[in-house]
Amino acid sequence: MKLLLPLLAVGLVACAAAPQTGDTLTADTTCERETRIGSNLPTTRCRSAAQREEDRRRAEAIGENIKPGAASTLRGGS
Repeated sequence: MKLLLPLLAVGLVACAAAPQTGDTLTADTTCERETRIGSNLPTTRCRSAAQREEDRRRAEAIGENIKPGAASTLRGGS
């Protein structure tokens, strides 16, 4: 039991460290701390300008595919 607590602490510190990837950070790379829904553990997500632009395009495409008025039916509208 005495060994469990130090191992848990080391594991949490390792999870909180910055992500190690094969990609190098460049001037256009932005890192953000994010907490996923249903989790209390934040993660660091680093993306380049091209990746951020792709994320923006995907979000716009999803928004364009939503039917107008779909939200009102979820709230009990007609």
